Amino acid sequence: MKRTSLVLLLLAVFASASLSAQTFSLITGHEPVTSLDGLWRFHTGDNPAWADPNYDDSNWPLIRSGESWTEQGYPAFTGYAWYRFKVEVPGDGQPVDLLLTDILNGCQVYANGKLIGSAGSAVATRDPIWSSLWTMFRLPVSGKGAQTIQIALRVWTYRPLASWVGAGSLSPGSEAGDPNLLFHLLESQQSTRALHFVNEYAFGLFAALVGFAILALFLLRLKEKEYLCFSILLLAQSASVALDLQFNLGSLPYPLWYLLDLVTEVPAVIAALAFFSIVLRVRRSILWWTVLLLSAACPFSAVLLYLQWASASMSYALEGVCIAPAYAWVISVLLTGVFRKEVSARLLLVPVALFYGLDLFDLTARIVWQLTGSMKLALSAIYATLISLPFPISLDDLVGFVFILALLIFLVRRFALARKEEERLAGEFEAAKTVQSLLIPAVSPVTPGFMVECVYLPAQEVGGDFFQILPGDDGALLIVVGDVSGKGLKAAMTVSAIVGALRAGKARQPVQVLAHLNRVLCGQIGGFVTCCAALIDADGKLTIANAGHLSPYRNGEELPVPTSLPLGLLADASYEEKRLELAPGDRLTFLSDGVVEARNSAGELFGFDRTAALSTRTAESIASAAQAFGQDDDITVLTLAFAGAEAPHA
Repeated sequence: MKRTSLVLLLLAVFASASLSAQTFSLITGHEPVTSLDGLWRFHTGDNPAWADPNYDDSNWPLIRSGESWTEQGYPAFTGYAWYRFKVEVPGDGQPVDLLLTDILNGCQVYANGKLIGSAGSAVATRDPIWSSLWTMFRLPVSGKGAQTIQIALRVWTYRPLASWVGAGSLSPGSEAGDPNLLFHLLESQQSTRALHFVNEYAFGLFAALVGFAILALFLLRLKEKEYLCFSILLLAQSASVALDLQFNLGSLPYPLWYLLDLVTEVPAVIAALAFFSIVLRVRRSILWWTVLLLSAACPFSAVLLYLQWASASMSYALEGVCIAPAYAWVISVLLTGVFRKEVSARLLLVPVALFYGLDLFDLTARIVWQLTGSMKLALSAIYATLISLPFPISLDDLVGFVFILALLIFLVRRFALARKEEERLAGEFEAAKTVQSLLIPAVSPVTPGFMVECVYLPAQEVGGDFFQILPGDDGALLIVVGDVSGKGLKAAMTVSAIVGALRAGKARQPVQVLAHLNRVLCGQIGGFVTCCAALIDADGKLTIANAGHLSPYRNGEELPVPTSLPLGLLADASYEEKRLELAPGDRLTFLSDGVVEARNSAGELFGFDRTAALSTRTAESIASAAQAFGQDDDITVLTLAFAGAEAPHA
């Protein structure tokens, strides 16, 4: 019985202390500032009469200030609710202020029934700010002796947020008392808050600087899209941080911030998918496109939140469903690359897996937290302070910096290797150009009875066109003109092999020349070669065979020469000859398709009609006209004027 009585007595003392805890005094102890942490009267709903100092709130329940009401027995309530408590102030005529901490989403403050101010989104709106932040209010002190001021807080909470972070007063630290002391306390809190976000802003600045640096690399190497992708990724991250700055300052409504944040996240995720598909040489399959389209859809979760068709927890869950597959895809292709012993995958796996893996864990933890109430500690561990100086740095911040540094080093290394490869290729191109200049004559050889002009304009350093002018001891002249499929160094090497085979071969008849070249090329090249061979005797007899090349022109008209398959496609291909007679003064024009296929800025081709009209002009005139029109390919023009037979020398 004694024990039972003692317990009842303690409970009574506790109950009486609780009932009186709603009055906070600046008189007792003569302290300049008093804490308002404790028990406040609370009631859900909205009634203007609750601001009246004479209203009897004794039947209102007491809840702890500085903690959301969702954790104190009102988990499903949103909208308007009221807090009430009293502050005893001395009557010394000194001003007294009230300092309130964060309240989700805002409140109106009444003192003795009069509205003395508001903070945050104090009335219902579709675009509330997150919370009111810390705010000071001046209390109406009469200066006519000690008095008790009835404080009433009319709080409004945005419905989609209540189940996510709670509702009402969120953090302890509210005070009342000397305005100067409270102002210094407010400044200290603002400095602490700003310092807390320095790491995020530093990350944003770092991401922007590196992003612009990588963009400069892309402008130097426009064909290498990975630099552009990584630049977009970093600049989008930086833009997200800029949005966070406005959000943390309370100048950006939460629904708008959430929508803009997801809008900036979409290009970052798409750029990441493109970047890793390029550097890891991964085919963009249906799965890749599905993941990309799913990521692009994530802003719709913010739209559902704005329309209040989904809670914040549901919106974050939908965001996770849209974004998580992209993160998982990136990590999976890196792991696949590591198993294949790819150097790029080995260099990127750890920093990228940490960066996107932490995001995956964050999204998963948020969803599980809302569904089960667990994982909150695991979630908070991501943002726990690891380093305090010079400013707080969390695991999330550290991983972000490591990610950017690692990929920056990777791209710089990639750039250096690419430059080294370019220098090697430049040397090979120069050597090929030298060889080609020796094989393809810049000046026509002496050709008695014929006046030959030739022009060769490669589209690159070296080209895939070729021609040979091979006089015979009998006064006949063998002309061979051709074009190798493809461009660049490989085509130039094929040209070297063809010219070497022509000079080493003994065949003079066009069909034999083409058959010989076909045997040399079959099985040795990946593409094909078009070629036209013409043998012109000293008396003007012309024998010509064509393997898929443009027919030559005689006196402005295209010769009706039968054509066969290009060289290098079929080992036993056969070729047909055409025999004609040239009269003194006749003019033959051989050319490559770089003339006919020249294209201007409007996409118009030079075409056969213009080519035929110019075919009687000099080789230089024809080549210059095609080049000025718009050169896309190698241009070769060879003209031959038949002067007539000459008497043989003794």
